[in-house]
Amino acid sequence: MTECCRRRQVPQVSMPEAVRIAYEEGPKWVHCFARVAGFLTTCVLVFGQFLLCTVYLVFVAKNFKEIGDHYGERYNERYYVLGACLVLLPLFMIRRLKYLVPLNLVSNFLLYAGFALIMYYLFSGLPDINNRELATPPAEWIEFFAIAAFSLTAVGSMLVVEAHMAHPQSYLGIFGVLNLAVFFILISNMFFGIMGYWRFGESVHASITLNIPKNEILSQIIKVFIASGIFLSYPLNGFVVITVIFSDYQNSTERRKHQTLIEYIVRLAFLILTGAVAVGVPNLAALTELEGAFSLSNLNLLCPALIDVFLNYSKGYGRLMWKLIRDIVLILIGLIFGTVGCTVAMIQLIHDFRTTLSNM
Repeated sequence: MTECCRRRQVPQVSMPEAVRIAYEEGPKWVHCFARVAGFLTTCVLVFGQFLLCTVYLVFVAKNFKEIGDHYGERYNERYYVLGACLVLLPLFMIRRLKYLVPLNLVSNFLLYAGFALIMYYLFSGLPDINNRELATPPAEWIEFFAIAAFSLTAVGSMLVVEAHMAHPQSYLGIFGVLNLAVFFILISNMFFGIMGYWRFGESVHASITLNIPKNEILSQIIKVFIASGIFLSYPLNGFVVITVIFSDYQNSTERRKHQTLIEYIVRLAFLILTGAVAVGVPNLAALTELEGAFSLSNLNLLCPALIDVFLNYSKGYGRLMWKLIRDIVLILIGLIFGTVGCTVAMIQLIHDFRTTLSNM
């Protein structure tokens, strides 16, 4: 994307714009696909963030349900999804990123406080590591990679944050915002993944918060902190979708009347749709796998590789065509991982949805 900015002499470009520019810079036979490729990239970004927000709703519902079940009547987790959507409605109507910053700060505080407190349960009662299987059958690896990929699929949020930074030049670089964020994400997920499996073994759930005791005050505080932190991050991730949609919309219809009203309607529709999917298939693991496989394969592998292929077309691919070979390998990995990962997750979601319908 930085190379696209340099070639077009502009300070910033979105990923759909970067894809369109790359197609225009590539071989002549792909020029006619530039607009279509940009539009498809927009769809991928929107759908990826849609899945992410759906996962957040299911996560919040499952954690608050465990607390609700302990203190009161047992309600289906779908009611908690509906309740979360109602509370989110006024927050999601906030249209300016600067007003979402306080929410995100509170969200980060709650998440890190919850992570710190959950250490107590991770380090207490650790079994002998030799009692844990260190490798699973290869058939289960794709589920692991899809869930692990979920932690690296914040591309949509990252791109929008970069576009709204006062000093976007600090975004890239060895110690830039992007590298530091990805580094801490990787370290955090490796730690909780290893410790979670060591502590709970094969019984570990899609979220460690679902493994800790339900009847202890400390565990309930942890669930409230982490679930609330995820809940408050929904508006920012939904903001990405609105920004992507209306950046194209504003470019084509700048003077259209009732634009603010239309944006509110789109926001409401997005919230309703994510809530509907969360109610229909509240399978946290399968939704996480689907979002991870879909977003990582498309936004982290396919799109960057295609952009690089077409941008390097005019100036060459280096000695022994190593850049082209690298990009082709990334494209193949993205296609295989995306196809297999999404298929496995969709099969599970369809099965759960049919089970839900049969029980109604």
